[in-house]
Amino acid sequence: MPYLLDTRGHYLQVASIASIGSVPMMSAYCASKAGVESFTHSLRAEMARSGVTVGIAYLNWIDTDMIRDADRYRVMRKVRSLMPRPARAISSAEHVARRVVTSVEQRASSVYVAGWLRSSQSVRGVLPGAITQLSRRKLTDSRYAATGLLGAGGRAARRATDRDGGSTADPH
Repeated sequence: MPYLLDTRGHYLQVASIASIGSVPMMSAYCASKAGVESFTHSLRAEMARSGVTVGIAYLNWIDTDMIRDADRYRVMRKVRSLMPRPARAISSAEHVARRVVTSVEQRASSVYVAGWLRSSQSVRGVLPGAITQLSRRKLTDSRYAATGLLGAGGRAARRATDRDGGSTADPH
């Protein structure tokens, strides 16, 4: 923050569709993204008089190794298949990067990739109940198991934990 204060820069925090509509099998991720969102809004108010602008990026599924790893699990494929068509689409990393860079250049207070995510803000109050009802009907297989850590970040965390002699929640 000292560097941003000196330069009157722009701070962009990355949230997710997970901060708008939490879904089963992603509870820790959704909670962390909801925290990111709250932090960003608070920081924006704190920085308002300093010349530092604060933005938030609401991103949907991105073609990364984390998502490709998640797709290896039947439950994650099932969760995504139950989402409305636009919500289950995967964007290329290049497309998302271009939109994020443009938002920083414009010092935007928010960027939504995909664009339809902006409209999801208006229904976020009803999403928890709707998601719970859908989950009760559609996610009935008791054999679903936790995926553990995913993608390059998950592999790095697993190596670091193994190196330090701890254990991870990854069952694999």
